[in-house]
Amino acid sequence: MPNFRPGLPQTVIQISQLVWRQHGKAYLVGGPVRDLLLNHPCPDWDIAVDFGLKENRAAVERKMSELLGAVARLLKGKFVFHRPFLTGTVTLPDRTKIDICHTRRESYRKPATLPRVEPASIEDDLARRDFTINALALELTPDGEKLIDPFSGQEDLNRRLIRILHPLSFVDDPTRIFRALRFAIRLDYNIESGTLYLLRAAVRERYPALLTPERILYEVRCILAESAALKMLEALLKENVLQSCWTNWRLDRSPLPGLKKLSQRGATSQELFCYLLSFLPVNEKFPITSEERDTARFLRHLNPLRHRLLRAKKASTIYHILKPVPETVLLIMTKLERPAIQNKCNLFLHQLRFVKPEITAANLIALGIPPGPKIGELMKRLLTARLDKKVRNREEELRLLKRWTNKGR
Repeated sequence: MPNFRPGLPQTVIQISQLVWRQHGKAYLVGGPVRDLLLNHPCPDWDIAVDFGLKENRAAVERKMSELLGAVARLLKGKFVFHRPFLTGTVTLPDRTKIDICHTRRESYRKPATLPRVEPASIEDDLARRDFTINALALELTPDGEKLIDPFSGQEDLNRRLIRILHPLSFVDDPTRIFRALRFAIRLDYNIESGTLYLLRAAVRERYPALLTPERILYEVRCILAESAALKMLEALLKENVLQSCWTNWRLDRSPLPGLKKLSQRGATSQELFCYLLSFLPVNEKFPITSEERDTARFLRHLNPLRHRLLRAKKASTIYHILKPVPETVLLIMTKLERPAIQNKCNLFLHQLRFVKPEITAANLIALGIPPGPKIGELMKRLLTARLDKKVRNREEELRLLKRWTNKGR
């Protein structure tokens, strides 16, 4: 068995052995190498392979498909092969994902578009990376491991610097602006002066506005999953990155005070995302769920809801006001609003929404009430009575129901 450094998962070694059997080279690339050198925990393991067939793309695609299939069979998982990008993902039974790509070079037809990809050497592959500290590879061979560092990434790790690889890096892919700030804050590094100058120039020229909403929101979600999410968002706003993502859009007020309060009160990343979303110019192209869209819409227009809640006295009134409101909105309100509103939201979340009459619509029909709108009306009145504790059990519900029906006759 090769003498690999501690911390390398068995699955990485097994995949490397499959690559060797296919007469290829296996590399650990990017973030995992950086984290190993820093002795940091590594959540993801990215593997690159080179089958030495750079002039024959069809052969590379065939070998990649065979490798992904072999890995999936070995680890009892499933694989997806993204043929245009020569990348694949194997998903294990425990939902762990392993990314495997062929070493490749990229070319950009125009700024902020997805690149055209061709098979290439490991050096070419590292040259397409975002920062020097991520342009690192660990070649895994039957004799051991070998560090490949063509851009002095290890030196920048020691100097605690974030540095791009070429002057057009932020123009080719403006998502690197988000990642530069994210890595700088996560690692407590400085952004190298020339890199910072080019970052700010790309923002001034509004290159982030060329990104699709999907790519922008992906970077935002990545940031919100970080432990230092608040500092990262503060940096994005300070550097005008978010503001530069949409043409003719201005941020009327800062989301930071609300985000800070939510964070201090234990908000989830989903709650933070929805709150931030309510400040952004959401449109139909946004890759968000219907619940996220509804939540952002409610959060943008909270004043009428606040006023109605403050006037509400009865439990049934609170219930009917809050029933249409998305749960995420209510959870955010329990952390941001004044105590009177917080209490009513908590009352709904923990008690009122679970209240139901014991008598059902089927019971009403069995009692001789014909199916139709009257059934729904009676069920709503029973629920209101139950919420306001005018009835407390099935017998009391029946007595009230008989009084209503007799009065109706």
